[in-house]
Amino acid sequence: MTSPASRALRPLIPSRRPPYAPPVAPRLSVALAMLSLAMQLTISANLLMIMGIHYDIPGGSPIVKINPATYVAVLALAIRLFEGGDPFGTLMRLFAANRLIATFVIAFISCIAYSLITIGVTGSAALIDSYLSAGILLLVLCDISIAERRVLGAVMLSLYMLNVVIAITESLTRHLLVGLYIGTYQYKAPFQVFRGVALYDHPLTGAMMTSMAIFLLLQMRLRPLFTTVLLGLSLVGLFAFGGRAALVATVAALLALGAWFLALDLLNRRLTALKLAAILGGLVLSFALAWFVITQTSIADRIVSQDYVDTSAKVREIQFLVPGLMDFREILLGIEVNRMPQLLSEVGLHPPFTGIENFWLVAFVNLGLIGFSVYLLGFMSLMIDLWRRSPLFGRVMLVVVIMVASTSNSLGAKSNVLFVLTGALVACSGYAEPRRAPIAANPRPAGFARPVPPHRALTPLASLSRK
Repeated sequence: MTSPASRALRPLIPSRRPPYAPPVAPRLSVALAMLSLAMQLTISANLLMIMGIHYDIPGGSPIVKINPATYVAVLALAIRLFEGGDPFGTLMRLFAANRLIATFVIAFISCIAYSLITIGVTGSAALIDSYLSAGILLLVLCDISIAERRVLGAVMLSLYMLNVVIAITESLTRHLLVGLYIGTYQYKAPFQVFRGVALYDHPLTGAMMTSMAIFLLLQMRLRPLFTTVLLGLSLVGLFAFGGRAALVATVAALLALGAWFLALDLLNRRLTALKLAAILGGLVLSFALAWFVITQTSIADRIVSQDYVDTSAKVREIQFLVPGLMDFREILLGIEVNRMPQLLSEVGLHPPFTGIENFWLVAFVNLGLIGFSVYLLGFMSLMIDLWRRSPLFGRVMLVVVIMVASTSNSLGAKSNVLFVLTGALVACSGYAEPRRAPIAANPRPAGFARPVPPHRALTPLASLSRK
């Protein structure tokens, strides 16, 4: 019989909880998340305007100010949270396993609440569609299987290429498939300088999406001939969309990657004559393709005719005069909606055709120093999370897209760039380089005795200690 004293002296054994296993996203939730990405790549603000839905202009019901794809992403997350019957507990477990995503979501919910108080309802829809929706999507896709990521990559690459083909066709025929709206103004062909739009809301959006497609394609490591054809088609698409920053940044990144891989092969003595011939042949074909597109077609008219500092480029200089016109209260809390047009007109900008073309500056002007600090915390948390999840070409995609987006108002207004970028990086992670197999032990020479396992070698000592 055991005495109470012996029980008191018994060492306390800490109870160890089993390691946290994040809930697996149900297939319906993943399918809806993929559907939301497909909608972002096919249903633009231009198409919604034609359908009579005033998504991107003032006035109308607040319900239509949120992109339909965002509603589908919210539904996908709701299905995931309610799958186990404890939505709040599932959300907390997801947040615990993905703290950077949790920081992003909480920070931008705070920014939306802050914007509602200081600015009003006008700016909140842009924060939901341009930023918060990406966090909602990532909560659904954060731990999906490799097979599901590859299906997502195939779907997104197919839709990227569909838009590229449409943009090239539009540039050749001088006719837009859907149309282009800037505010309530509809652009009608023929333009003075024509650019393809495809199924996107703006040519610059199309250029950034095509840049994503190039790095996703390279990460997928498809057959060389298939990759070469799609890569050439995508480069022509960059000319068709007419985004100079996207074209320059993407080509510069490709050249830097090529030089890096070439240097690694030289250092490791893996450069063969076949590889060198492939590199030289690729460069020759690329320059020949660019020469043909520029000189023999009308696809690159915008790039060729405006390869100088035009009105759009000058806007990027004078926009930084706006903070100098803000008073101390506006610097701290942000500019009111009615005050913004006045400041823009004072520096020579006239929305919607010319405005602030830098999303960092837009966030600072709208939210002020207080709100912008929370904005930076959330945005950088998402960037770090996406960086950690992404393989090499995904990381290059992330850097290129953020650099290009900083030259326009792509993330300063309603935009699908961050939403689609998140989906593309999740897809890239499904094609990450496999880990190297562990090095096998050296084979033992014949005639050597097999080593005795440690636990068997210590058995005699254990028996002696018991005696």
